[in-house]
Amino acid sequence: MGATPQQTVERVNDCLSQLLEGARRALRGESEFDAEDVRRFREPLGEMTTIVAQSSELRRLQPEIGEPLDLYKSQLSELQTILVQVRVMLYSRQASLNACQSHNTAVSRWVSAFQQTQ
Repeated sequence: MGATPQQTVERVNDCLSQLLEGARRALRGESEFDAEDVRRFREPLGEMTTIVAQSSELRRLQPEIGEPLDLYKSQLSELQTILVQVRVMLYSRQASLNACQSHNTAVSRWVSAFQQTQ
């Protein structure tokens, strides 16, 4: 027998909570956050598609599901904020890498020119 909608929402909330904590650690510089981490969000979010579509009806028929759904909504809001912060972090890192690449190119050219004068 499959899980009830409430069990699914609670399981997804637990999963999202762990994934969000990993993303927060990455933003603090305590761990890495890569494409695989982004992919890990896909499965739990996908599981919620049907439940979210039926959320009004579920809230009416099963009032106890309201709190887990509110938590899910809250975590989605936090996820959106975190993803914006990750995007800014990645743009910053890209700019830093571009600056390093430009510096390395300049040093390489300088070394080349220096060697030609020897």
